[in-house]
Amino acid sequence: MPNIVKHVLLAGASGLTGGQLLQLLLADHDIERVTALVRTPLPVSHPKLQQQVIDFSTLEARRELVQADAVFCCLGTTMRQAGSQAHFKTVDYFYPLTLAMLAKMNGVKRFAAISSLGANADSGNFYLQVKGQLERALQALDFEQLVVVRPSLLLGERKQFRAAERLGIAAGKLVAPLLCGPLQRYRPIAAEAVAWNLLNAVVHDGPGRHTLESAQLAARYEQARCTH
Repeated sequence: MPNIVKHVLLAGASGLTGGQLLQLLLADHDIERVTALVRTPLPVSHPKLQQQVIDFSTLEARRELVQADAVFCCLGTTMRQAGSQAHFKTVDYFYPLTLAMLAKMNGVKRFAAISSLGANADSGNFYLQVKGQLERALQALDFEQLVVVRPSLLLGERKQFRAAERLGIAAGKLVAPLLCGPLQRYRPIAAEAVAWNLLNAVVHDGPGRHTLESAQLAARYEQARCTH
């Protein structure tokens, strides 16, 4: 079956998972055009990559940019980087939702986004609550295909130094072998695996809502590596 996803739009290409996804998109021979919405230019040059430098707070004024066969949203920050709950929600909820609403208005049929393991709109944890609220809002837009991935702690080299996160990753790697059975879902996962799942799901999983938990992301990625 031919790939009908030829032009993709990516928001958040400067982040850990977004950067991995950008590499996959540029290496995929079936993808003919990649539009990256960025706050500052990326040090990447490729014949099929077009960078659009924008201020996400004024994204609505650039509605004409949000057109593609599929839109991937990898926008996100941390509470520490955001500095306040209000700013965190702006970056992790309002920006992605605005992107999705513009995509829907422009007739985009496929939308994919990164959430988090444990996302729940009714959670007492602010971070997980915001992630859950975004998932609920995206579902209400009723895309022909909606892919949401819920990774656990992400493994990979970030551009920004995050001491606390590095300690968490180190601890996560140590305890990962002990996380078996129901606890396996909490094992850290490589950002590359998450990015691969985003692209693979959009291209191959077909219409409908697809919510992929961290353990499922890891299993699908490992299976693909073993068969190639």
